[in-house]
Amino acid sequence: MRLRLTNIIYMPCDALFTLGAKINKRICNLGRILRFFTSNNNGIFMALTSTDTSRYDNTLAVIRTLRDQGPVARVDLGALNGISSATVTSISAELLQQGLIKERPPETPRPSGRGRPKTLVELNPQAACVVCIKLSINEIQLVVGDFSGQVRHSEHHAVPTLTLSANDLETLLEEKISAICAQQLNGFKRLAGICLAVQGVVSSQSGSIIWSPALSFRNAPISAQLADRFHCSVLLENDANCIAGVLAAKPDYADCPNLVVIMLGYGIGMSVLINGVPYLGANGSAAEFGHSKYQPDGALCACGRRGCIEAYASDYALYRAAADHIALPSGGDSAHPSEQQMQALTQQALNGDPAMQRIYAEAGRALGYGIANILALFNPDLVLITGAGVRGFDAMQTTMHSAIDEALVAELRGTTRLESCAWDRDMTCMGGIAMALHATDGETLSESQASFVS
Repeated sequence: MRLRLTNIIYMPCDALFTLGAKINKRICNLGRILRFFTSNNNGIFMALTSTDTSRYDNTLAVIRTLRDQGPVARVDLGALNGISSATVTSISAELLQQGLIKERPPETPRPSGRGRPKTLVELNPQAACVVCIKLSINEIQLVVGDFSGQVRHSEHHAVPTLTLSANDLETLLEEKISAICAQQLNGFKRLAGICLAVQGVVSSQSGSIIWSPALSFRNAPISAQLADRFHCSVLLENDANCIAGVLAAKPDYADCPNLVVIMLGYGIGMSVLINGVPYLGANGSAAEFGHSKYQPDGALCACGRRGCIEAYASDYALYRAAADHIALPSGGDSAHPSEQQMQALTQQALNGDPAMQRIYAEAGRALGYGIANILALFNPDLVLITGAGVRGFDAMQTTMHSAIDEALVAELRGTTRLESCAWDRDMTCMGGIAMALHATDGETLSESQASFVS
């Protein structure tokens, strides 16, 4: 029998029973209720009192504030979270005893200052760690993040992903994760979780990769197998959702709880946040913007259908269209153009090459009509365009804005802002680390408390 916690987290049943035997009854993993079913389907149900729930939520709030803000004085923790000083003092004392936070030396007071300097507290980076794996075409990246959310290790591996079977992928991931655990996790108290960030369509609920341009197979379950192998929670996420999580946390977008992030690159991805929460749809595969239609019976998309927005505005689509009009350098993989190749194409469009200008203008129109649908359906605060493909935004934006204006009356466009965000660093794994930590903070808290009282 397999346990499923929430819609996106898998944990082996034997690990949960071991943890449950020790756990303090005041604490409940992942929120207010822990429910699981034994193999004979007899339900075990445990709920917290309102006082315990408030204490639990406040403790998680303290942990997450320290992760977001860095070292903070206790009095400021209370102000940031609306928690009384007495409660913060009590919570921080417990977290210190459990090894989840640590004190920093007092701040040096200014000569004219009065009173004692504040003692800051911060997360103990060694309290737990997570591993994020980014799966893209012919490459996997593995990143270790500590309990404070900082990257401690990163490695890339060239892998012929399109030749892998589902079993091959599972074996490969197990080998790479096992190696990184053996070599990089010394000093961490626990591996809290794993996040697998994938290009394409995934079902977070079933833990399955539905379809990815990086893979030749479809509908492959993966989360549960990894959870069994590594005895920790496993998240399966679309890469655009990971990126959106990083961007949504930026102060620049704090006033945009209804946020749409469109990622341009080899494919076209999107994440929709409604009131700050990612919208996943019925089975976790919502917001596939790139596979909505621009031209019925139009250009061929990597998904096998025709006329998708991705078939006009993605890297492979732009490169394919360019090959029909200009001489391209020989060598390389024309179906999977490199960053250098795409930079060269973009520069030609920006330099005024007529053929390349037409290709990028058509890509802009495809994006514009798709964005118009988003504005009409969701009325977001902000549509943010990012990803490696944002390199060509200047060559697309004129026709993109024209298409939006053609498709929508001004009243439907409303006050939604439309901006681009430079892709100066890959935010996928940073987002995966943050999501894995957020999803497993309850487990880390429970295990640390159980270890302390045992």
